[in-house]
Amino acid sequence: MPFCSGQGTSPLRQQGTTTVNSTRPTDNARHSTLLALLIAMMLALTACAQAEPVSHLREVQPVSLVSDIMFGAYTYGGIWRGMEPVLELEADLGRRLDIVHWFTNWQNDWDPRLVAPLVGTGRMPMISWQNHDVSVREIAAGARDAYIRSWAEGIREYGGLVYLRPFPEMNGDWTSWNGDPEGLVLAWRHMVGIFNEAGAHNARWVWSPNVTDEPRTEANRMENYYPGSEYVDILALDGYNWGSVRNFIGWRSFEDVFAEGYDRVTALGAQPFWVAETGSTEHGGDKAAWVQDMFTTRSFDRLEAIIWFNENKETDWTVDSSQSTLASFQAVVPLLGSVDLASSDR
Repeated sequence: MPFCSGQGTSPLRQQGTTTVNSTRPTDNARHSTLLALLIAMMLALTACAQAEPVSHLREVQPVSLVSDIMFGAYTYGGIWRGMEPVLELEADLGRRLDIVHWFTNWQNDWDPRLVAPLVGTGRMPMISWQNHDVSVREIAAGARDAYIRSWAEGIREYGGLVYLRPFPEMNGDWTSWNGDPEGLVLAWRHMVGIFNEAGAHNARWVWSPNVTDEPRTEANRMENYYPGSEYVDILALDGYNWGSVRNFIGWRSFEDVFAEGYDRVTALGAQPFWVAETGSTEHGGDKAAWVQDMFTTRSFDRLEAIIWFNENKETDWTVDSSQSTLASFQAVVPLLGSVDLASSDR
């Protein structure tokens, strides 16, 4: 979630592990080339409609499946307000989301009502689990075991895959869990152990630092917070294009935002890579072109999923911040395939 300085910072909201067997092919370059051609064709078809209402742009429906990357989103208020925010976004995009992202804190119990609407729909939950008022040392020492176990048992009973993202952006000093890498690693491993003991083997653990370390010190390097490959299913990053909203960062392409961080996290393990949060401002460049570049990049061979941060907050990160941006999403998202992870075994 975007929040402070850095390329991918975020605002805080109240809200036992093996590597996932991915079925994603590796011929990204071929897919990206074809996708780029189709995007250009679709945008040419919609160019004359830019002065028309957004509802007219929704009529453009690509017809070919050219990429298997998963696409998801965080939507403001969803899933806490029900499925309406998710369904509205999907109507704009012309396709269902593969991943529905929301935030929760450690004052909230596991609630099966939040995941129930996703059952049988092809959508998978990613839950950012934020311990605002609970220290990592407290978690590591076992003081919250009953609470963690209740989540593990609830997820086990749910049965479907649940992507858990504890301690997001742990290398950012805007988070309360920043600053104690050793304690965080101990807490993470302790949590995974409880889930394994409870038989919650359908939980998947998403380790998701910010693309830059803030502060940028040796002690705060993202690598110091890594609990080990046996405790992490997905390597991820959060990163944003702030443009002129943050002049000290400036306009940066999708590849510029993620390139260095990608090299660092993928050096830690062989797991799939996700962009767990991203977005772009309209200020300082061409957001519609930025979106096209995001979907056609050839730079990240292990990229399996992109999860958009769809909220108007520090800037308008939403997919419909302009008609041209919405047209870019509509030209691409319906073409995307999805990876069937439902049969992935631990």
